[in-house]
Amino acid sequence: MNYIEFNFQVNPKHPFTDILVAQLADVGFESFCETDSGVQAYIQECDHSIDILKDIEILNAPGDSEITYTQKTIPQQNWNALWESNFDPVKVGMECMVRAPFHEKHAGFKFDIVIDPKMSFGTGHHDTTMLMIEEVLKLNMVRKRVLDMGCGTALLAILAAKMDAEKIVAIDNEEWAFRNAMENCAANNCQQILVIHGNASNIPNNSFDYILANINKNVLLADMQHYYAHLSTDGRLLISGFFIHDIAQLKTHAENIGLKLLTQVESNSWACMVFVKK
Repeated sequence: MNYIEFNFQVNPKHPFTDILVAQLADVGFESFCETDSGVQAYIQECDHSIDILKDIEILNAPGDSEITYTQKTIPQQNWNALWESNFDPVKVGMECMVRAPFHEKHAGFKFDIVIDPKMSFGTGHHDTTMLMIEEVLKLNMVRKRVLDMGCGTALLAILAAKMDAEKIVAIDNEEWAFRNAMENCAANNCQQILVIHGNASNIPNNSFDYILANINKNVLLADMQHYYAHLSTDGRLLISGFFIHDIAQLKTHAENIGLKLLTQVESNSWACMVFVKK
């Protein structure tokens, strides 16, 4: 699958880059990379249209910022080289290290996770993945049942396995992410992880102690009822992949279906929330 890369030059950079990113996320842009002069934004070619930017208010209304951009197509086969050139090991305290196969293992980390990201989201570099890792590390995973929705590389599922979770299901709707997740599970000797190609409608008919969903606001809103239905009583739902300004909407939606907010954490413009089912 190809991606379209938009390279935005934003002057002044702050606070207008954050506003731009929030508005781009609302129309389907999936990931962002801050640059010295603005931000690079990526959207799948199948979700892109010639008028994708017509409703981006900050681009179309006169104001105090000047924003220009260029765009180009990033072929699917180029992503591996891009990841390898930018993928440094991720360290979370001395508890967890996430590294690529071409990085050396470092002694002293409780959990060593090898991830070959290919095109899948979830190497630990993004704020949302880091927030999820930090929250997962706070949980007691011993003999627990875990669901990793929108698993990408299966990083969170693998972390749960290394924390001695008993049964783990990882689901992603992208064929290449599904295959990458299986490869990473095998590379980390995590035989207890069942990887499924599908979406929330493909969740196995059982309950989970923990459901992890690092996706995006729209998918979280659409699928949260599914998560609730498959969450055990007193089970935890951990969600991320959304901006701080989306917290209120997601909290209201979760509470309306019977979940209670336990905690929320933030990093830069991104947020993570933990709910319990009562």
